[in-house]
Amino acid sequence: MAITPVDYTNPRYDAKALRRFAEEALRKAGQSEAHASELADYLTATDLRGVLSHGTRQLSGYVRSFQSGKYNPKPNIRIYREAGAVVQWDGDGGIGHLVSARAIRSAVSRARTTGICLVTATHCGHTGSVGNWTRIATGAGMICLYYSTPMSRLPFDRPEPVVQALNNPPVSFGFPPAEGEPSVLIDMGVHLELPDVQREIAEISVLPLIKGLAYQVVSVMMTWPVDAQSPVEVRFPGATSSLTAIVLDPAFVGDPSDYTRTVADLRKKVHAMEPLPGLDRALLPGEIEAEREADFGVHGIPLDDTHIQSLRELGDDLGVPCYWEKDG
Repeated sequence: MAITPVDYTNPRYDAKALRRFAEEALRKAGQSEAHASELADYLTATDLRGVLSHGTRQLSGYVRSFQSGKYNPKPNIRIYREAGAVVQWDGDGGIGHLVSARAIRSAVSRARTTGICLVTATHCGHTGSVGNWTRIATGAGMICLYYSTPMSRLPFDRPEPVVQALNNPPVSFGFPPAEGEPSVLIDMGVHLELPDVQREIAEISVLPLIKGLAYQVVSVMMTWPVDAQSPVEVRFPGATSSLTAIVLDPAFVGDPSDYTRTVADLRKKVHAMEPLPGLDRALLPGEIEAEREADFGVHGIPLDDTHIQSLRELGDDLGVPCYWEKDG
């Protein structure tokens, strides 16, 4: 889900230097060494795929949430209930990345035995670029459908259109590829467009708005009412997010090589088709991110001045060097 577009003319910054900065900043904000290292990996990986709104750009906000007590910097993430093909996690007020990764890994492990696993997690902070979590499943050869609540509570107490009240919950759907190819992976918020753009769309047809609303309703229904069933007490006021995910093992349906071969064939057919208006190629979701990861890993990540200035100011506050400048 990339709110900030990639401008390839921006200066490029070394991913290892950004990761080192992020890890040290998170440790100074109170995270354990292991959790700071893990979260720094996720943020840098997100930048490398070009999802610049959800990578190290979020670092200052995360640090403030740890320092202010909105998030728990040292959560005791645990399974609080499991039965059959269902596993439920307590994020203990920590950042949502940590419990998301553990929840999906547990679902992958359970699905190897049961063929399918439903996993939930409650009481966590921002879940970040949620394509990180479906990639865990697709890397294990499994399908994953991931839903997360938006950061803020649904504002039904204000007079506004329902599509605004339902907010912009993130979703990711991931499908395993043939060997050597990127996962087919969707990572996005379900809010169709901003209000002014919606009004312009409505002048042509209300059908896209109705379909967009349906997508929002599905995303909300997969998370908010499910999380309401949780007995876990909310102890950290900013950690109000939750997640619901389903992981499926294609091997329980048939030969998984037939699945990936069909995906590869579909990819070739899509590449031969006319691209959407305004685009120069027809690709499956996830391919551009894979191309960026290969490019940015070698040539650096293109970041705008606002992004870098935010990190510099954070470094000044915490006493963390800007390693991309020192190393460069």
